[in-house]
Amino acid sequence: MNEIVLIAGIKYKKAAETAEFFREQGDTVYTLTCADDKAGLETVLKELETTGKLDYLIIQAEERGQNVKPIGSGELDYQDIAKTYDTNVGATFELVETMLPLLRAGKKRIGLITSASASVRCVSETEDFGYAMAQASLHMMWKQYFNKLRPEGFTFRCFCPNADGSGISAGGYMQMDFCYDPGEPYTHSEENFIVMRDGWFREIPW
Repeated sequence: MNEIVLIAGIKYKKAAETAEFFREQGDTVYTLTCADDKAGLETVLKELETTGKLDYLIIQAEERGQNVKPIGSGELDYQDIAKTYDTNVGATFELVETMLPLLRAGKKRIGLITSASASVRCVSETEDFGYAMAQASLHMMWKQYFNKLRPEGFTFRCFCPNADGSGISAGGYMQMDFCYDPGEPYTHSEENFIVMRDGWFREIPW
């Protein structure tokens, strides 16, 4: 296909697998260890000067707290929570903002690999409060970017891989095009909505 893909977060298994997925499709794949990999980003930006575009930006930002205590224990480390939040959310925001000009010249797809355990409605995380709060914020960030950038033709993916590895892969979901016909009513197009799905294509409540 020879599309240009940047995947941030290959320190995490699913992002690394997604990078390999796109390579196997014949795409040009750039990677960052994490969203906050500033040295790696400088190298990628120099490489992209020759093409002047980026088709996919896919991010997995799932840094965990270093001093985690069970929620409700009354012993939460708020500095650690704040660091976990900033590492995941702040770095992701900066990366998206940096890559927007290149994305505007490409396919305009932005994807997030996340976890259903951090869904606000169906949360199952019971210990790492900073992680859960950061993931919920990333989900909301994707909704806000959708509201801002969808009128420009951007498309968004928010995917929760199945814990047992079953179902569609993160790469498969990111690459998949949804129903969109500009001649049809707005509500008939799935690309005009942002949802969070798991590997069985089931919608996960935000």
